[in-house]
Amino acid sequence: MDADKKHGIVGTDEICEDGGPAFTEPAQGLEEMPARPVQIEDANDEGATDIEKASSDDRSERAQEIAAKAAGAALGAAKGAASTLKDGVFALRDVRNASRQSADARAQAKKIEEALESDQKVLEHRKEIESSYTSIVEDQSRVVADAKAQAASARRRLEGLSEEHTALLADLDELKAANASELRPYKRLAETAKGALDDANRSLSESKRALKTAEGQVRDACERREQSVSSANRALDNALARQLRVQDDLKKLQAQPGSPSAIAKMQSENVAALARVEAARAEVDRATREGQVSVENAQTHLWTQNQSLEAAQREASAAKSKYDERKADLDRRLKESEGKEAELQLRIDQKKGALDELKRDIETADQAQAEAQGLVDEAELIHSTPEETVRLEHAISARRIELQRASAEVDLYENSEKALRKQTRLQRFALIGAVMLIVAIIAAVAATCLR
Repeated sequence: MDADKKHGIVGTDEICEDGGPAFTEPAQGLEEMPARPVQIEDANDEGATDIEKASSDDRSERAQEIAAKAAGAALGAAKGAASTLKDGVFALRDVRNASRQSADARAQAKKIEEALESDQKVLEHRKEIESSYTSIVEDQSRVVADAKAQAASARRRLEGLSEEHTALLADLDELKAANASELRPYKRLAETAKGALDDANRSLSESKRALKTAEGQVRDACERREQSVSSANRALDNALARQLRVQDDLKKLQAQPGSPSAIAKMQSENVAALARVEAARAEVDRATREGQVSVENAQTHLWTQNQSLEAAQREASAAKSKYDERKADLDRRLKESEGKEAELQLRIDQKKGALDELKRDIETADQAQAEAQGLVDEAELIHSTPEETVRLEHAISARRIELQRASAEVDLYENSEKALRKQTRLQRFALIGAVMLIVAIIAAVAATCLR
């Protein structure tokens, strides 16, 4: 710190209002060394004015002289700052070490305190058990006996209920087998009725398809009859028209004198035309007769299919009634069987609930017995080991002494840490100020050299 005063960097006994270090005036022999960057700038301004008034040689010599003085000032500041930096770094290290020692001491004291509290709880528990040893043994022994008796009684009841439950399960299996055997013939009857109903429905479907086919055949026969008769009638009409034309031509020839051969030829054509007319009339009669026969045959087939459909419908209706009857009888018997099985299953479930409840009672009794026996065993152990109680008392006394020492050590380290922080406060702040000052000087030197 004396070196700091020599170089005019930090005043160790002057503190700013905000707690930071204060800076002093430059020492003798270093009047031109800039204490702040603004002072260096003022010196540079004055040198610049002298250089402008002098000749070019004077300006060069003056610049060299200023640069040399600035370099000397920076060197002196650096030497002083080095000492400040060293003291500040050591101060920070010492404070950190003291803080770590305080933290370690507090942790050790807390560990001792926790161990002391644990031992005190154990000792208090042992004394409490020892003071109530007789009543604890008597009360808990009674609880053990009662719980053991309850568990034994519950186990006996559990054994009886288990046998009943097993018997009911066997009864249920037998009942299901008997019901299945009893229902088997009724199921077969219902299945047979269902098969007959399916067959009747298939026959009904086939009869419906055959009826539709017969109806189509009647329509086709009627259409063919109409077409055949219509065609024969057109042919007859054509033959009559031709015969009338031939007769007209014959009458014209007979009314006029002409060749007998032409008249004879026309008469022959008239005879042929009359024959064609008769043939056309015969064809009309034939087409009418054959068409009517075909229509009558188709109608007969349609009537037959109608009769078959009606029979199939009667058979399907009878088969359905039979199946419904068999199905209703089977459902009634099945419902009765299921009701008997459900009633027996309910009894089984009730037995199962009682078994579960007994198991819970046994578990509760066993747990109560174990807890009570544990209390008895603990009381016996504590009563038979009074030396452990004495050992705990001595250990607690020793730990209290150890805790007092640890607490005193904590206070010592904390007070030392506080004192060290107060003692090295100036060095730590001076470290910050020295670093800032060096940065400012370097910046000022660099600015001077660049001019």
